[in-house]
Amino acid sequence: MNEIVARLAEGKVAQGEYCGLVLNCSWPMPEEVIRKYEIFREKLLAVMPKKAYIYPAETLHCTICTLRAFTAGPLEPDAMSRWRPVLDAARALPTWPQGAFRLKMGPPTLEGAAAIFRFEDDGAIAAMRSSLREAICSAGGVAAEGCDRSKAKPLPGTAEGDPPPHLPDIVHSTVLRWTAEPSESDLEELGAAGSCSLHGQSCYRGHPVYAHPG
Repeated sequence: MNEIVARLAEGKVAQGEYCGLVLNCSWPMPEEVIRKYEIFREKLLAVMPKKAYIYPAETLHCTICTLRAFTAGPLEPDAMSRWRPVLDAARALPTWPQGAFRLKMGPPTLEGAAAIFRFEDDGAIAAMRSSLREAICSAGGVAAEGCDRSKAKPLPGTAEGDPPPHLPDIVHSTVLRWTAEPSESDLEELGAAGSCSLHGQSCYRGHPVYAHPG
């Protein structure tokens, strides 16, 4: 399991020690989502073992593209300026969606080492990722996609050892990660707690897209 997640759970990560760049939407989440999620989170905290790190409401977001994973350590000063023209180029493409879009939030599910909320995409996120793929390639990089990192490479000028950008193949928001290998009983407890879905707050409509360090 991720050692960094364990340190986050213990509050032992110093300011700026880990910092990445993420292009995301639905951040912060709508107030109704946050209100119901906090109730759901309290239920998880009451039943889950300490090895489960449950994300606070203010961190929930839908990732469009991870430009630079925070797990790579401190963010170099030139990272944002290197990415700005790539993002501008992606938004200038005819494939970039215009206007508002809609995401529908589904119930929590366990996906490997994490628990997530999946979102139904109306096509806008897929279109953004297509535009980003093209813009990144034109800038000399190649994004990893889903679990396939075989052809991925960072943008020219990226600090040595920094990871390449990553385009997820799902639309989701992570709510839980394990700080240590979960047991069968841990997974059963998570499954029972996860039966509390967030009905009534499932839709997000808007057009804000943010690139921010985090």
